[in-house]
Amino acid sequence: MTSRKTAFTSLFIALWFIFQVNTANSQSLSERLQHHVSILAADSLEGRGLGTAGKDKATDYIVSHFEQAGLQPLTGNFRQRFFYRVQLINTYPVNVVGVLEGSHPTLRDEYIVIGAHYDHVGYEIRDGERVIFNGADDNASGTAALIELAHHFAAHPELVGRSIIFIAFDAEESGLIGAQRFVDDHGHLPIKAMFSLDMLGMYESNNGLDMKGLGTIGGGVELARRLAVRHGVTLRNVSVDIEARTDTWPFGQAGIPAVHPFTGLNSPYHKPEDTWDLLEYEGMEKVVTYLGELISELSMLPELKPSQRFVALQGPYAVRYQSGALVHFGSTQHRYPDDFFSADKVVSFSGGFYAQVHVGQHVVIQPELLYDFNGSKSAAGTFRRHAFTVPLNVQYNAVDEGGGMARVYPFGGMYYRYAFAGKDGGNNLDFDAVHQNHEVGINLGFGVDVIRVQVNTTWRRALTGIHRSGSPNAFDSGWFMSVGYRFGGGL
Repeated sequence: MTSRKTAFTSLFIALWFIFQVNTANSQSLSERLQHHVSILAADSLEGRGLGTAGKDKATDYIVSHFEQAGLQPLTGNFRQRFFYRVQLINTYPVNVVGVLEGSHPTLRDEYIVIGAHYDHVGYEIRDGERVIFNGADDNASGTAALIELAHHFAAHPELVGRSIIFIAFDAEESGLIGAQRFVDDHGHLPIKAMFSLDMLGMYESNNGLDMKGLGTIGGGVELARRLAVRHGVTLRNVSVDIEARTDTWPFGQAGIPAVHPFTGLNSPYHKPEDTWDLLEYEGMEKVVTYLGELISELSMLPELKPSQRFVALQGPYAVRYQSGALVHFGSTQHRYPDDFFSADKVVSFSGGFYAQVHVGQHVVIQPELLYDFNGSKSAAGTFRRHAFTVPLNVQYNAVDEGGGMARVYPFGGMYYRYAFAGKDGGNNLDFDAVHQNHEVGINLGFGVDVIRVQVNTTWRRALTGIHRSGSPNAFDSGWFMSVGYRFGGGL
């Protein structure tokens, strides 16, 4: 009886597998992508949170497809388990890694990595109910694309000259842990380029595809644009910047060109509403087909190397430029050092634009151009000036996580101020005979940048007085809290 039951079970599994394969073969690419996402983003997978049984189911699902495609393990097992401690909890994330040997007799010894993180943020308890963050776009979409590219290239190995490493990264949401672990263990391999497929499900809603980091590949932008025309794909960001918020970052830090295909944040990012039925699967099909041809072409190039600009950015004194806008809120007052007296403070503010020059990993020079409204209480009532102020500060990165994703820094420098109008009580300021147009002083402060937001506190003190000679010896001083926003792009 037992042997009959076992035989029946084996026959059932075999028939089920054949049915699944035939069904998959009869489906379009968009239907297959939807099928993968609907499974990976199902409630039963518990948001694929680190340490959940649901995430383990996702691991098994990816392994089964790597096996079906005919990939080979990179190091004897598709599952590459590693240790990671989260506060007081020991966890064992799993990267799923498979390799497809290239068809070219010499290029096959080099690699292109195609990766996608498959973990998400799990679930939380609200009012006694479990609320699941399904993570359909983030990043079941990229994982589905990874699976389909693995099937596609494995079925047509003649399309790849270099060998392809397919990686489903774990613990990305915990800080790119899986990608960093892979680079630590296998960064010695001759990896010529890396693609992190992260959030590919909203092509139409975002009117195009970002390929941030494409400029790190020599000739990559030109090739990608030519193929985009053929596929009717709109390309947006193709900069040399390595994205710090996805798995491209550890590879870029190791000097490996790394590209982040990304269709934007129109999906409910990190919200329970990010469900499989909201994604745009025809757009995903277009993106995946395009990426497949692009990677195939890159794998066949006789020479695949980093761009000159990317190489220059790897040096210890490499220079990068960024810019943004900011506002300062605080208070100012006048000091009368001859009389050992300081006037009462008044609310002051300024706003404008800043630039940043990053020199190596630790030094950032930040000039600003501000409209400045400052003043102090005075004998006549309230003293107010309208001015343009140009601070120039040097920041030192005491902490720098993810290349600017999070920075903590003290800073100091000088400022120049040109006052052009104002009043003391009810009287206009007299810049011809009484008041100075020009002022210089020093800045000291402390700041924190998180992704694109800058928050800092600044103490500012004038070295030159507000009056001309013969008038009361008074100097401006102030304290400000500042909030800034960095624009996209930058080199």
